[in-house]
Amino acid sequence: MAGAAPLRKAVVGVALLAGLASCSSGGDGGSRAAPGPTTAIEATTTSSAPPASSTTVSAPTTVTARPPTTASPSPEAAARSLYDAWTRGDRAAAGRVAEPAAVTTLFGRTWQAGDGWAFSECTGAAGSSICTWSRAGSQQVLMRVGNAPASVTEVRFQP
Repeated sequence: MAGAAPLRKAVVGVALLAGLASCSSGGDGGSRAAPGPTTAIEATTTSSAPPASSTTVSAPTTVTARPPTTASPSPEAAARSLYDAWTRGDRAAAGRVAEPAAVTTLFGRTWQAGDGWAFSECTGAAGSSICTWSRAGSQQVLMRVGNAPASVTEVRFQP
């Protein structure tokens, strides 16, 4: 056949054992049966596949960056961000983590380093958290933070 792959011949030797070896129980070496005749079988196969190649081709690797996550900050992180914005006088940054009414209340008082505000705690209940800053004289700044998404919804000064 023109264009067909060359024929490959394989000779497979198959040995058939005609007899089984037997042993004598008398211990005198006994006799053994002679092996039977062997037969050779010639097999012919046809292949249309091209010869195997040792060349390996790999697909190009593409690396893609992960998109930035836009997960909401924790309630404490949102309250701390608002407090930090207040210390810098940055109303725009405050507006990114708090509702306008909360920003107005907080910025209604001027932050001064000498006031000595110190973060106390954040405690959560019923879908929101209260984050507290305290200073001498039992004064506090309380920030109510909605938990999902974390956003300061209310600011109070006590007393």
